[in-house]
Amino acid sequence: MTLLTRWLAGTLLLIAATPALATWRVAETAHFRVHDRQSEARLRERATLLEDYVALLKLLTNRRDLPDGAPRLDVFLVDDIADAMPFERPDRNIAGFYAATPGRIAAFAETGATGQVILLHEYTHHFMLGSNTAAYPKWYVEGFAEYFATAKFSADTIEFGGVPPGRGSQLVRGDWLPLTRLLARDPGLRGPSETAAFYAESWLLTHYLQRVPGQTAKLRAYLAAVAGGADPLEAFRTHIDPDIDAFERRLRRYMTSRDMTLSRFPRPAATVAQVRVTVLPPSADALLLRLTALELARPRDHQKALAEIAKAAARYPDDAFARRALAFATLRLGDRLAAAPLIDSLLAEAPDDATLLRWRAMASDGADRAAAKRLLARAYRADPSDWRTMLAYVRLADPRAGPLADNDLDVALRAHELAPQVGEVVLVAATALVQAERLDEAGRMLAPLAYSSHNVGMTAVAGALLERARAGDRAGFLALLQRATRVAPPPAD
Repeated sequence: MTLLTRWLAGTLLLIAATPALATWRVAETAHFRVHDRQSEARLRERATLLEDYVALLKLLTNRRDLPDGAPRLDVFLVDDIADAMPFERPDRNIAGFYAATPGRIAAFAETGATGQVILLHEYTHHFMLGSNTAAYPKWYVEGFAEYFATAKFSADTIEFGGVPPGRGSQLVRGDWLPLTRLLARDPGLRGPSETAAFYAESWLLTHYLQRVPGQTAKLRAYLAAVAGGADPLEAFRTHIDPDIDAFERRLRRYMTSRDMTLSRFPRPAATVAQVRVTVLPPSADALLLRLTALELARPRDHQKALAEIAKAAARYPDDAFARRALAFATLRLGDRLAAAPLIDSLLAEAPDDATLLRWRAMASDGADRAAAKRLLARAYRADPSDWRTMLAYVRLADPRAGPLADNDLDVALRAHELAPQVGEVVLVAATALVQAERLDEAGRMLAPLAYSSHNVGMTAVAGALLERARAGDRAGFLALLQRATRVAPPPAD
């Protein structure tokens, strides 16, 4: 029986979610801050699993860890993904998502089996972007994440290389995209059926090239050519197989052959002491996910969202967490001047809080850049690894207006080193490099964003800027940037 037929004949065992408790807990590990309302034991288990997954990725990909000082990824586990999207109506077909914005990088997932697969998939993207600056074709970005997100952890074993949920049936029963479209720089997907085919075929092609003897060297040569600017389709013909139709027939045969394997090996013993659990105040039950949603994006109905947060915060008038939520909501959705005294009150109790100092800089009058810069300098001293402070500082310096001072350029590059997953960080740092006439470096920085299969608007801008950087067209790059982006002070996020 082949791997695929075993999967199709098997039964998917769902991980039963434990009843939600009112208390939010946070488990901190080397790479994560996991927020959950389940029991502490269950939270430790999930946090340990995520750390084991990082170790698996590093082992199997031979990639370096995320850079020193890189922020822990905030993970929020919820019973219903709608809880993570309090100001909008979510697509009921999703069980998790990942967001990398100027305000926060975070992943959200439901507590069941499907949510866990999505969480591992999205963390793979986060890890891939953070540990390697190479640009990969869209099919490999998604296929790589699908391939590794099949990892399953039991008490004593780890298994990976199996069939992702839903992908097997798509390959057996659904229509396929022609391989020439799958490999294209932009496959031009139209509708859910083509998207489903793209993900399933991307997983299968990745599985084949990762596991069939003799294919990994070809894959490395192909990926290196694409990263260097070669057309993905022509690079495939050059380095993997000149006859794409014949290769597709071989790929279809592989899908049902005994050559399709998975891996299983012992799971190392967990080091429980490396997981530190803290309990958030009761106000977090009403405000944590609302505050997080505000950090990620502004809701459409500002006044409704602000009223909801103000009403919830009023129930906890002496609670610092509730006061922070109200201060940030006022800053983000209301009046910056009205937010300033709220933030000042919190700063009086915690004068070295980097987040509050950054918020206070945002609340400063837009004309008083000097005051905002001083506040951001204090925030940096309080937390030298907070890339959000660095981004806000560089935005105030405004790289569109001309070359940055050397120290400011260093700040922009450090922000990118810490948070290359955030499109705005990439654009700001690349602009600073272009102004310094370092267009080759700017091009290499832009390429992963330009080839991304997410954030289509940002990807399109990055792709157009990449073309100008590779052509050495500094003036064209800056002109396009002025038209297409808003990298202007005062910092809004």
